[in-house]
Amino acid sequence: MKLEVAQTQDSSELKEFFKGFPTSGPIDLKIDRPRDFFLRYSIESDQCITYSLRADKTQLLEGLASFVVKDVLVNKEETTVAFARDLRISQHRKTILTWGQHVLPVMSEIEKTLGAKIFFSVLNMNEVQALNTFLHPRDQRRNLPRYYLYRKFHLVSLHGRFPWASNPLPKMKIRRASIRTWDAVLHYIAKKSQQKNLSGFWNSTKISEQIERWRGLDLSDFLIAMDRHDNVVGCVAPWSSGGIEEFIPMKYGLRAHNFRQFLKFGRWLGWTRTLTKPYSRLKVEAPLNFRYLCFLNADNEDIFESLLHAAFDEARENEFLVYLQMKSDLTLRRPLDWITTQSAYGLYAMIPPELDPPAFLHPRNDQPVELEPFFAV
Repeated sequence: MKLEVAQTQDSSELKEFFKGFPTSGPIDLKIDRPRDFFLRYSIESDQCITYSLRADKTQLLEGLASFVVKDVLVNKEETTVAFARDLRISQHRKTILTWGQHVLPVMSEIEKTLGAKIFFSVLNMNEVQALNTFLHPRDQRRNLPRYYLYRKFHLVSLHGRFPWASNPLPKMKIRRASIRTWDAVLHYIAKKSQQKNLSGFWNSTKISEQIERWRGLDLSDFLIAMDRHDNVVGCVAPWSSGGIEEFIPMKYGLRAHNFRQFLKFGRWLGWTRTLTKPYSRLKVEAPLNFRYLCFLNADNEDIFESLLHAAFDEARENEFLVYLQMKSDLTLRRPLDWITTQSAYGLYAMIPPELDPPAFLHPRNDQPVELEPFFAV
């Protein structure tokens, strides 16, 4: 097996290989990147590297893994970190063992060349096999990074509202951002982000650079909540990843199937929005239709829910909404009078076995963490 750095001309091959690893859970999903395999990473950072693992004789692709490197706040200090993304390894024993031999050297190389001091990875708590592989390796003697849980979070999906759901602040001024209000929006996001670990948006320059990289996201996409003194007290930017990264339902499990049927009935009553039919039924790969709620901040629960109402009303009739809620963030708890689902994830720090866990991983460190939903999965 040979490990090499993937190049832009490898995009088509990487896309097909990546697409061949559906995620399991209540819904079996195939992830497609229609345009360019690397486009997703370039939205998050201008520093990313993808490694491919190839068979010596055939040069066939047997595995890939990407690392996105960026500057964030850790304990209020600017720190370069790397997020491990999209590990996909064929089930051949030789491939698995070979990748295991390369993990720590790859981390060391990224630390030397790109300056990453800490490595993170997100694991889906529904994927038992992946959890066992990374958290409880069979052979404890293998030289592998140790995974330390930093934060638990949920991806919450909003599919509709019960008839008794009402906007808690119907007179709240919610409008689209404009040139006139943009400086106030930047100041508000920066103020909120400065309080959080792993934040990459601690000043106006950082936020502007991120939005400039973010394909399909514009100033006018931001919904801002303002108080009676015209101060910004909440914001959100609904955004669709269609054409960049799409999630194709291959098969619904029993509970997910029943929920999809309920959504079909609820749509007839005007409560809900439906889910895409699975490939097992259509024999056509049709993606889920949804929007991520990006840059989501609110001063309290009522402002948060008012923003949800505004975003849901402006979305297309076949789109649901997805946002990220850290388990400790009570402001963003899913509202009880909405029709919702949630998926559990864990944010883990990857620490070489010879090093002690860094101080920020201590259980007493309850500083909130910032993570955009599109970058989390």
